[in-house]
Amino acid sequence: MTGEDAAEVAALLAGSWRRTYAPLMGAERADAEAAGFTAERLAADLERPHAEAFVALADDDGISGYAYAVVEKGVLWLDRLHVLPAQQGTGVAQALLQAVMTSFVGEPSMSLEVIEGNDRAIRFYEKNGFVAAERKSACGSIQGVPTLVMRRPLPRA
Repeated sequence: MTGEDAAEVAALLAGSWRRTYAPLMGAERADAEAAGFTAERLAADLERPHAEAFVALADDDGISGYAYAVVEKGVLWLDRLHVLPAQQGTGVAQALLQAVMTSFVGEPSMSLEVIEGNDRAIRFYEKNGFVAAERKSACGSIQGVPTLVMRRPLPRA
């Protein structure tokens, strides 16, 4: 991903949050969270140390998926993985996940947080070797939205 992609990625993220999470946390909360994914924020994320962002391009050269991972306090977090609905089930999410894992070879494991009820994502992560390690009552700063912390070991080389 480059800074030039930030506006298109912000639109992809906002749409994905609204579609996926409005049924799970309510439209108002999903809209408020989606509004936080600004092009400026995403461009700034590109400058963070120990972080990588990836995009998948569709046939029309538009962005069909996005992944962002960061090492914080010694833990590799897959912070975001979102794919356009038309691209779900096509291998785009798998390719983005593989790009993240390849980029962070040497890290012992990868963790992620997924909102309970996002069954499609949970199944995807389980198929990719993630297991539920912890249940939390809040998704980041979103109180009252239960999540699963999932982890998987990463190949060492």
